[in-house]
Amino acid sequence: MKPQRPPVTPAEMEEQPGAQPSLFRRALLVAATTRAGIFLVGFAGAALIGIQPGTWARRYPAGAEVFHGVLRYLFNPWAHWDGAWYIKIALNGYSDADGTTAFFPLFPLVLRGCGVLFGGNLVLAGISLSLACYAAAMAVLYRLVAAEFGDRIAYRTVLYLSVFPTTFFFQAVYSESLFLLLAVSCFRWSRAGRWRLAGLAGLLATLTRSTGVLLLVPLGLMYYESLGWTWRRTDSNVASLLLIPEGLMAWMAYLALAFGRPLLFAQSQGQWARSLAAPNDTVWHGIVSAVQGIRQLISHQTAKLYWPVQGHGSPYALAVDNLTALVFTAFAGCMLAYGAKRLPLAYSVYAALAIGFPLLLRGVYQPLLSMPRFELLAFPLFVALAMFTDTRPRAHRAVVAVSLVLLAALTVKFAVFAWVA
Repeated sequence: MKPQRPPVTPAEMEEQPGAQPSLFRRALLVAATTRAGIFLVGFAGAALIGIQPGTWARRYPAGAEVFHGVLRYLFNPWAHWDGAWYIKIALNGYSDADGTTAFFPLFPLVLRGCGVLFGGNLVLAGISLSLACYAAAMAVLYRLVAAEFGDRIAYRTVLYLSVFPTTFFFQAVYSESLFLLLAVSCFRWSRAGRWRLAGLAGLLATLTRSTGVLLLVPLGLMYYESLGWTWRRTDSNVASLLLIPEGLMAWMAYLALAFGRPLLFAQSQGQWARSLAAPNDTVWHGIVSAVQGIRQLISHQTAKLYWPVQGHGSPYALAVDNLTALVFTAFAGCMLAYGAKRLPLAYSVYAALAIGFPLLLRGVYQPLLSMPRFELLAFPLFVALAMFTDTRPRAHRAVVAVSLVLLAALTVKFAVFAWVA
């Protein structure tokens, strides 16, 4: 068990990062410049290649494709895929017949409210909301990590998260930025012993994504760590932690009252060809799909399919997607293993849960569906990566270089309405 640390007071958490204010400013500058670069790369890709037509089931053009001419290449791409679903919900609410209940309510609710500030333009509202949440999340994350591990590790954590190959989701009309902000706020307030604020942030995180309920475990660990692991010292602050599952219960209560099916959010996953499975089974199928994908790419033919496609586009594209998902999952596994003996227990547990939870839902055609995106929210992985490269300058340069190349490629892919994660 890792050595016990006393809670950090709010004042101390503010003072510790101040030892190197230049690194904090550099971290925020990196976060800002990468956002601008992603916008430019996405614009160039969409303008030069063109935006692929999507089916009605995969987009909601009435609200997600509001720009025309040159501006359509700059703004419309950021409302692709899930962004179209969130806009649809913000405009029309939920239905039990179209799969919208798979998306939790806080982000579309806030999106609808922000839309008022943009004259009903939910694309601009969503982009602005995601960028604002991302900026706040990077500031909170830096201070959290600096208080635990120092400014250098905090800076690199923000850097790696800002250049990660799928970090463009943080400026799309997606819930990733909002959830990350709430998750790191949970950790920061828990570390400072401000349990009511931590519990409230956890409740809101659960209303944002189903994985928010997992925050109960690391927050519980930090709570009892602060008590010296003595159960008899449990006090009224534990009630604040119970706010976290109440977010899920509130969403289930709404679904029960509105549609008579409290678990409709889980049942809607079938629309994305997902089914319940053991995590090890999902990983195994991910390995098989990647190997079969390699065979498909090497064969350079479509007469024989090594992995089922059935309406999921080109077998080559599916092969690349499955191979990519496995590589990202392997990265997560390596960082989990490396951080296991170096990160606080709560950090490692949260990262393991954040990665393991999506593995409970195996995709039929892409077993590791969306794993490259889900890893964005497991922020301790990036802390572990920063610790790994801290004394390895060549590894640091390699990580940044490879990440930037992949980020550019995947940003273009997303911008032209091709599936990424």
